[in-house]
Amino acid sequence: MRRQRGWHPAATTRRRRGTLAGVLAGVVLAVAGCTNAVAGAPTGVDIGPLTTAEGTAESLVDFAEAAAVHYTGSLVAQDGAELTVDVTATLTGEVSGKITVNGLAADLLLVSDTLYLKGAADFWTGMVARFGVTSGDGGALAGRWVKLPTSLIGVEFGEIFTPDVVSQTAGKVKQKAGADLTKNAKESVAGVDAYVIKVEGGTVYIAAAEPHGVLRFELDKIGSTDTTTVTHAVLDVTDSSPGVVAFYHSLDKASAGLNTAVDALVGVEQGAHRFEACGAPSCSLVVDITNSAKTAVRVHLKADWTGDGAALGSCEGQVGPVAPGAAGKISCKIATPQWVSFYQKANSVPGTHPYGAQWSALVLADPPDLTDLKTRAATKPATQDVAKTDGTYALYQISYAGKVWKYGVVSSRYWQDHATEQLRSCLASTKSACSASLVTATEDPVSAHALAAQLVAGHKDGCPAGQWVSCPR
Repeated sequence: MRRQRGWHPAATTRRRRGTLAGVLAGVVLAVAGCTNAVAGAPTGVDIGPLTTAEGTAESLVDFAEAAAVHYTGSLVAQDGAELTVDVTATLTGEVSGKITVNGLAADLLLVSDTLYLKGAADFWTGMVARFGVTSGDGGALAGRWVKLPTSLIGVEFGEIFTPDVVSQTAGKVKQKAGADLTKNAKESVAGVDAYVIKVEGGTVYIAAAEPHGVLRFELDKIGSTDTTTVTHAVLDVTDSSPGVVAFYHSLDKASAGLNTAVDALVGVEQGAHRFEACGAPSCSLVVDITNSAKTAVRVHLKADWTGDGAALGSCEGQVGPVAPGAAGKISCKIATPQWVSFYQKANSVPGTHPYGAQWSALVLADPPDLTDLKTRAATKPATQDVAKTDGTYALYQISYAGKVWKYGVVSSRYWQDHATEQLRSCLASTKSACSASLVTATEDPVSAHALAAQLVAGHKDGCPAGQWVSCPR
């Protein structure tokens, strides 16, 4: 007598480039060549609701897979300074937006692992003593991009806002693992109902509606070094992945001005000044300088001119590299219509007509290497190719009943295990067998995300049911 083996309803089996998890309505064992038969009625398998641990883990996985995230909220730097942030950060470590430090506002750019801030005079007046900058007073730095070490401001923006770092910092659920997700307390976050979940790193607020995307983090601390770990982080978050290529393009455009960014920790000695060749068409300001730094520097001069108490315009000049210890001079020439008019008036109207200039000679930071940023700004979506498995990043999909439940981007090395861990969430959501398969692999995570956004936008039923990344909500 030969027996036919039946699959247990809860069993799972792995296939090449895919994993299947599902449920069978019932199982009947058939016995071939025997006179006796085993009677039985098919029985359904109870698919329990998503637990708090499962739902939160899925939400944090989705968040970690984001190409870019917009953060608004507050945190405290290591030295006690209170910051507010309104920034967008990418998975590759770039950050752009606005911050306040102890109530003083500044624009922020983080590219090529280098931090730049731009603030008004009051920002730099308040920050000069705190940062220990040497490049002049607040007025000299006002309105200019200024390069600062992240350790000096006490916040490693490129680390603490990277989506997967934030997700890992949140950690696992602290409460009873088997608790039903829907039984958690709710609060409103920006008008959206959210479950309040206690996790190892603090508290996470996830949307009550599927796919339970993260809405807010309240984390005790974020960071990996003593000098740049922040505390009391309260951050509302939204996914910015659909426009990640456009965001890189805007970063590339904004970064063009960093060629004249000031190095706040390096200065030059300014000596005598004089005006030369002043006539009807123009007038030049010349300033003697000495490079007191240990390396060669480029120096930038900006002067704001006045005549008879009225503004005449400004001029800029640049010199360098100036060798360490070397003396030199830097100049700029004003030739504005206001200067021409002033000079003509001074020559034709009797009396005293004073003129002058207020200037600053500042050391310029070395320009950042923007090669990677320009490449990302020009990224095209990857091509779907299930046979392509040799890229560093994988774009995978989780499917059920002939439909896509979710697209995700993750390291190729772990994509199968990563996707398999989410099949239970898909099963609980769809009450149907779910499987994971590869869409393509690529060396460029941005191209993988661009393809994912394209696939999500083209999904015939709107966003896939389990999609958070690249799904407008």
